[in-house]
Amino acid sequence: MVETVLLIDDDKATQYIHKRIITKHNDFKNVLTFLGGDIALTYLKSINVSFIKKPQLIFVDLNMPSMNGWEFIEAYNKLGDDIIKHSKLMILTTSSNPNDISRSKTVKGVSDYIVKPLSNQKLDHILKTYFVNH
Repeated sequence: MVETVLLIDDDKATQYIHKRIITKHNDFKNVLTFLGGDIALTYLKSINVSFIKKPQLIFVDLNMPSMNGWEFIEAYNKLGDDIIKHSKLMILTTSSNPNDISRSKTVKGVSDYIVKPLSNQKLDHILKTYFVNH
C-alpha cells in the first residue's frame, strides 16, 4: 500500500483524471495535488518541521510554467535525506523526447520516466517494481 502520493502538474484537467485513477486503485491511499513545483517544494520543506506524513511516491510533470519539472527535481535533490530516502520520484509527462528520457536516467533521484496518461497497468508496474511489499 502506498499511503501518500504527490501529483505535481499544472494542468487541472489532467491532474483531476490522474488523481481519480490513482485513488480508484486499491493500493494507493492519499493523493495530494500541486499545480506547480514551487508549491510542492514548500509543502515538502514543511514536512521537516511538522508531523505530516512523508510521501512515498511523487509524480512530476516536466512542462510547467514558473518551475519546470527539471528545476523541481534539482531543488528536490537538495532537500534532506529524511525526505528523499522515503520517496520514489517519477517523471509523468507527455514528452516522449529521447533527450528527456535519457536525461532522466542520469539525473539523481529520478526512479522512472512515465509517459502520460497514467493507467492502472502503469500503477501496477510501479507497485511491482518499486514497492516490494505489495
